[in-house]
Amino acid sequence: METITASQPTVFTKEFRNACTDVLSQAINGEIVGMSNFAKLTGTVDDVHERMECIEHANCERNHAEGFIQVAKKYNMPVFITLGGTYWKRVRDTFAKWSEKKDFIGCLIMQEVILECFAVSMYKDVGIALESTEIGRLFLDISKEEEEHIEHSIEILKAELEKDYEGFIAKVEKVHYDCMTIMAEWSILRPCEDHCRVCSGGCMKDNLPSIGLDIKYLRGNAMNLYIKTLDRIGIPGIKSLEWVTNLPI
Repeated sequence: METITASQPTVFTKEFRNACTDVLSQAINGEIVGMSNFAKLTGTVDDVHERMECIEHANCERNHAEGFIQVAKKYNMPVFITLGGTYWKRVRDTFAKWSEKKDFIGCLIMQEVILECFAVSMYKDVGIALESTEIGRLFLDISKEEEEHIEHSIEILKAELEKDYEGFIAKVEKVHYDCMTIMAEWSILRPCEDHCRVCSGGCMKDNLPSIGLDIKYLRGNAMNLYIKTLDRIGIPGIKSLEWVTNLPI
């Protein structure tokens, strides 16, 4: 990921700036949660090489958060960083529940499949929408780096499926409903009765049209990547489609 260098800031409209600020805030908080999750993951596995991989991934998430923070500062976008954001806290607490059980595979499914599919897909869509800006190019760069986390998990999870087909599918289903339900609720276009505590004022989802995006489009692409990833792991399509269909809409 390239370092953001100083240059004359681009002039954005108020609506464009507000939407970018909220998107950056969500991304930063998501990366910080990912960093925390990967750090916790080290306590669930004994293999020293896999532990080092977890630390490397945690540092990668930290670098991503720093990159987003840096570009937000450059363009004077007051991002909001908190450990208490409604949805991100639920994700963090859910991951902690699985890590406390020392369930490495459950944690891997949550972080490197569910959360990374959202990150890779949504960052790519945001990057394409903002491709003419430095912010957009940063999102595209980070999306490509996050793909490595998905790839890292696939071979490990395919091996687990071969060891215990029924048991593995049951675990993926449990993790799916534990974590993907939260992400589905986060990405529903509806009045935010309970503010996510990350957006600066109104809801990011309402502001997305200012940058040429729509939350239904973002959610749909993220879910498609998720189903394709489950397919690559070996989960039957009839199962993954059922799981996704049963999510909040």
